[in-house]
Amino acid sequence: MLIRRLPALSALALLLMVCTAHAADDTARYWVYLRDKGLSPAERQLALQQAEQTLTPRALARRIKNHVPLADNYDLPVSARYVEQIRSTGARIRTVSPWLNAVSIEATPQQFAAIREMDGVQTLEQFHLRKTGMNEHPTRAQGTLDDPNYGLSLHQYAMSHIPELHHRGLSGRGVLICFLDTGYELYHRAFDSLHVVAKYDFIHRDTTVQDVAGEDSAGQSGHGTGTLSVCGGYRDSMLVGPAFGADFLCAKTEWVPTETHAEEDYYVEALHWADSLGADITSSSLGYIGEAPDFWYPFPDLNGHTATTTRGLEVAAAHGILCVTAAGNERFSSWNHIVTPADADSILAVGAVDTTGEIAGFSSPGPTGDGRIKPDISAQGTWVLWAEAHTQDNYGFAAGTSLSTPIVSGAAALIMEAHPTWTAQMVRHAMMQTASMADSANNDFGWGIMNALAAADYIFDAVPVTPNPVPNSPVLLSTYPNPVNGTATLTLTLPSNGSGRLTVYDVLGREAFTWPQTKWAAGEQHLALNTEGFTTGIYFVRFEGTAGHAIQKMVILK
Repeated sequence: MLIRRLPALSALALLLMVCTAHAADDTARYWVYLRDKGLSPAERQLALQQAEQTLTPRALARRIKNHVPLADNYDLPVSARYVEQIRSTGARIRTVSPWLNAVSIEATPQQFAAIREMDGVQTLEQFHLRKTGMNEHPTRAQGTLDDPNYGLSLHQYAMSHIPELHHRGLSGRGVLICFLDTGYELYHRAFDSLHVVAKYDFIHRDTTVQDVAGEDSAGQSGHGTGTLSVCGGYRDSMLVGPAFGADFLCAKTEWVPTETHAEEDYYVEALHWADSLGADITSSSLGYIGEAPDFWYPFPDLNGHTATTTRGLEVAAAHGILCVTAAGNERFSSWNHIVTPADADSILAVGAVDTTGEIAGFSSPGPTGDGRIKPDISAQGTWVLWAEAHTQDNYGFAAGTSLSTPIVSGAAALIMEAHPTWTAQMVRHAMMQTASMADSANNDFGWGIMNALAAADYIFDAVPVTPNPVPNSPVLLSTYPNPVNGTATLTLTLPSNGSGRLTVYDVLGREAFTWPQTKWAAGEQHLALNTEGFTTGIYFVRFEGTAGHAIQKMVILK
């Protein structure tokens, strides 16, 4: 989702479709999904300990707060043996994703055939991609300043009751937000007080996130500069973003001139990077769909677990990150649906309203391909003031769900600051349950226009009681498949006979299911859990017993 609509190329049906377009040299691009991480049980335990050591203290603290394992299978590296087997065919390795346990490659038909026969390969899918554009129309700011603090930006934040939280002394301090976008011109005056913890250009593989002459296209960083300023900018009497006191990670993942699947590769890499550095929130105003008449990414595939970026957000959410992303600007296009990764579950997909609170004419409607309500929440997305890139102190107005998204991201940071013990899913729940249409959610507004003040004052009926994970416990617990839709197999391994309680909790710490069995034998036991009566969402399976304790996150997708 960029400021202008980009030329239509094609779209992605990553897991369920096989496209036929080839590069000029008769190579095609594929994701190679692997069966496992190539580790024995003993090697896996050691690898988990090593993976835990690679996480920053901030990342570990976030996982503990969100009641998730300190390291899990997603953190383990892709098997070097499998990667070398793929490389030995002559295929070009584009990127390797531990989260997806997959390798992105370019290969000839002969190389494809050889890779398909390898023992470690689960599926091998060809892709072609087209990224959505934005129907955004920037105009230069006009008129006189009508507020000594917020200036012309007052209304876009006042609609969601953000200034009231600023008046309480909240600014997002202590919260780490990762932006994924086109680039950032950080010399703009709106960023004079912005605290950037780290930045990385995943396109050119360096730490320069602003435009570089001869390397980037003209205006490449405009969109990222603008969206970042809406969230964290601070220029007295002009623009005061919600989270002006937060810490930021700046990930440059979008290449504006052309649309290639590499951008989704960069997106997932950036999520992994943000997770390792301890990000609390990710904010992205990007989307990936198809273009009539060739919707290479059919609507049923917007089911929350098919697209690469959607699956990436799913893992990030499972690791305790609050993921905020734009719903899209396709309401009156031939697509007329939300875009990926807004179809992901357990995130905040953001729609846009105009200055009167009516749904914006471009804001993408739901539902998802599997019938869930989307967007999740809405905020002002027209006449939003932002900083103009390639200037030192110019501002303009723009419209699109790209603008409502950073408003929501910034408000979430204020709520996290106000409630440092709340998990990401508690923040999400509070924001949705206090929005303007919480009792009558629909596929235009979602749960309604955000009310940040009410969300910060929300009182939970049930307080999370799930104990923190015990990293050195001798008890092992795993679920398969994960995500699950149907029956999940739980594998519980105990070092000795003993008593214990095996319970499934939802994200608010409420018991969803408890096994009647309390006596357990040493060794490996396989238990079936029928998820038919569960709703879509993130759950925790917890074992507490005399032999030790273990916790495992489980994602249920309906």
